[in-house]
Amino acid sequence: MKNILLILVGGTICTAINEEGTLSISGKAGVHLKENFINSDSFYADKVNIELSENLFILSENMTVENWNRIIDVYRKYTTAKKYDGVIFAHGTDTLAFSASLFSLILSGTDIPVFFVSANERLSSPRSNGNDNFRCAVECICEGIPSNVYAVYKNLSDEQMYLHLASRLTQCPNYSEDFSSCGAINITNISAENCNIYFDEINKSFPKEEIKSFINIYDNWKLSECVFYLTPYVGINYSCFDYSKFSAVLHGAYHSGTVCSQKREEYTENSVLYMIDRCLSQENPVDVYISPGKLIGEVYESQGIIAKHSVDGKCAQFLYGYTNETAYAKLILAYSVFEDEEKRKEFINTQCNFENIAKAVLM
Repeated sequence: MKNILLILVGGTICTAINEEGTLSISGKAGVHLKENFINSDSFYADKVNIELSENLFILSENMTVENWNRIIDVYRKYTTAKKYDGVIFAHGTDTLAFSASLFSLILSGTDIPVFFVSANERLSSPRSNGNDNFRCAVECICEGIPSNVYAVYKNLSDEQMYLHLASRLTQCPNYSEDFSSCGAINITNISAENCNIYFDEINKSFPKEEIKSFINIYDNWKLSECVFYLTPYVGINYSCFDYSKFSAVLHGAYHSGTVCSQKREEYTENSVLYMIDRCLSQENPVDVYISPGKLIGEVYESQGIIAKHSVDGKCAQFLYGYTNETAYAKLILAYSVFEDEEKRKEFINTQCNFENIAKAVLM
């Protein structure tokens, strides 16, 4: 008998139609997930014990750093005794990739498999993939999938079930009901008889000896709202923001790794150089990161301008190879958990759980 903890975060997978005709979190969501699995034709329907956590009642779009702390506290509360063979988070789709990325770093080196599951529609809808996603996660745990942090999701475009390493999951695009990640594995046809073929592929692609653990979830730390995340767009005005409230700014980039920059004698409030000046000239300087950005190989002039632009000897830093979601999660953790600057830098610059996808993308 396998023991699995189901942590009920919220989101569509935990919703039902309320009296007003809108979707809201249901207090019975966990019971329905559990009962639907027990009443299914799964080989493991009567061979697993699923324990429910309290329902956190968090709609995915309402995820905050403080709500992340609530989820972390629930994980600590239920898993300290180490009595589970696996953990499943029932989470909404909107911020699934952000939360999965965060926990992939917090739980790198976990000795049990941890899954994030979600649904495109409420469980009672005939179009919902929620029960299929949950069933897949339970069966993977029961069949002995290598310990790590994953997401499983049945894409609506092709009706195929995909296994994602959580550190590589990206947000579902607008007008889509599909998730993707670098190195995702199609496990639609996985079974007890052939699961070792799939698990051998996981062990080969993501060998456990290459995972590095920097963070102990059971230590006494909390996440803080210490990172300001900006996405570039045409006409952005950097004078509109107050950077002083943060320890770091994460500035996203266009697909080629560029952001608006102009030469020092020409730049305006629309240039990232203006923001860099504002951040690095603070009494307590605010670190600036550009992601994804690289300074090797053929790079654009704009990137060279940013790299050479300094304030009192400090420059913006370039992160390359991470998804936007993982870059944000890494910086939140780095500035919340590590007071020592060298330890913080080591954590930011070291691959912990195969989150650096640059080599995989370029192959």
